[in-house]
Amino acid sequence: MTLRQALLLCSTCLLPAIVAVPGGRWLLPFLAPLTLYSAFARRVGERDYVGAWRLGMVWAGLLSAGVIALVIALPEVAKAGILNGEPYRQEMFQWIATGLGRENNPAAFLPEHLLHLSLFVLLTYLTGGYLGLVLGSALVAYMSYFVGNYAVAADSWVFGSIVAWVPWSVVRVAAFVLLGALFARPLLVGRRWPFSGLEGRLMALGGAGILTDMTVKTLLAPRYGLFLRQLADGAL
Repeated sequence: MTLRQALLLCSTCLLPAIVAVPGGRWLLPFLAPLTLYSAFARRVGERDYVGAWRLGMVWAGLLSAGVIALVIALPEVAKAGILNGEPYRQEMFQWIATGLGRENNPAAFLPEHLLHLSLFVLLTYLTGGYLGLVLGSALVAYMSYFVGNYAVAADSWVFGSIVAWVPWSVVRVAAFVLLGALFARPLLVGRRWPFSGLEGRLMALGGAGILTDMTVKTLLAPRYGLFLRQLADGAL
């Protein structure tokens, strides 16, 4: 990675501030991939899927950190500017406070997760990864909005920001990034199905990540919600 690409990637954490300008809530998900896409696409074109995955994970982490920082520093700006942020926060806070909600109900959350996955793979395949990253940035942003608000409510900015990124969501992001690297390749190399054994094994790994996400969430969500409730100590 060149110095320019590294600096561009690092600037991802500053991008959430764009939600303060008119129309910024729509600009953020569409512009966020620009800090990653060039370096990501080059690695995908070279079949360096591990390198592309690493870059994607760093990018997602920086974007999340930027949204969390915005929530802490300018909560009203973040509230107005992060797409689906406030509805998702309310849903998650209700789940933590009461133990009730989609997080504890596979019949409710599985269709949504599968819809997101299907749309992500389709958009990635059709656009060489770019619109998949747009969708990914929107998902990361509103999940991070909840994380930042939980950290503030729990009065533990660092620890709260870590534990509120629930384990199954981290696995899901990792799996999405890997699948994004794989399904971005066809358009980037101009072939409909440029896959062989390596890609097949990595697709299986990504699929295993999705299955792990759903399984861990089904098994651990009730107890993890209780843990987050105890940490917040009635502040939600």
